[in-house]
Amino acid sequence: MKKNKFSGRLPILVSVAVAILVVIGVWRRYGSDSTLAYSYVRPGGDTLSVGIEMSPLTYFFSNDTAEGLDYEILRQMAAAHHRPVVFYPVGQLEEAFQKLYDGDFDVLVASMPSTSAVKKYFPMSDAVYVDRQVLVQRADSASGRYISSVEQLVGDTVWMVEGSPFLLRMNNLNRELGDSIHVRTVPGNSAENLAMMTALGQVPRAVVSEAAGRRVAMDYPELDVSTPLALSHFQCWAVAPGDSVLLDSLNTWLAQFKATPAFEELARKYLQ
Repeated sequence: MKKNKFSGRLPILVSVAVAILVVIGVWRRYGSDSTLAYSYVRPGGDTLSVGIEMSPLTYFFSNDTAEGLDYEILRQMAAAHHRPVVFYPVGQLEEAFQKLYDGDFDVLVASMPSTSAVKKYFPMSDAVYVDRQVLVQRADSASGRYISSVEQLVGDTVWMVEGSPFLLRMNNLNRELGDSIHVRTVPGNSAENLAMMTALGQVPRAVVSEAAGRRVAMDYPELDVSTPLALSHFQCWAVAPGDSVLLDSLNTWLAQFKATPAFEELARKYLQ
């Protein structure tokens, strides 16, 4: 069976513990053609089933209103093309990727770069926006040792989310530097939670995406996210295997939407 074929073969890139589906048993309506669902029921017809990561960048609630860069982009695109959408909030990604593989989700929207490890299993959309990895630490005045370059991390330790795609970059960095940057992982936490733990002094420094780090730093001004650890990379969405028609549609929608003032407004709101 399909599930058995896939079971146990998720690369470390996407093996980040069990997804959390928030079961409330209610439906909330946002506009005429998009719905947030808190218990899973596969929608019928041409309705898109979208698993969406809960994070301060991708999808979150503000004063009982759903917001988030990826959420707003996909919601607005689907509305423009009269395609109903049901969004299923997820926490961590392993179970969400399994649902995508099994066809329960049509699309998985999360903070994930397009890499060969992901594309081995899932078709990836064109770039939604550009991001990069940064070191998250407390600002100079609040820290005993401020890191301003990658070289200063040699022999030191950084914290990362368990199964983070950025682990691959850290391995490459160690080879480039000819020495070791030690990595400790924190299971059961998102990148945003890890950034908040750093701001609160629970871990000394962490590695997260710049966009996620900047969102958290808005609420924690003592947090510094100015030290990059990698070149920019494309943030994309994953599509259920074999659905080339949907992939083509998403890429067409993205190309059209990214040329509009609406996309520029969302980019200013969430990425600047």
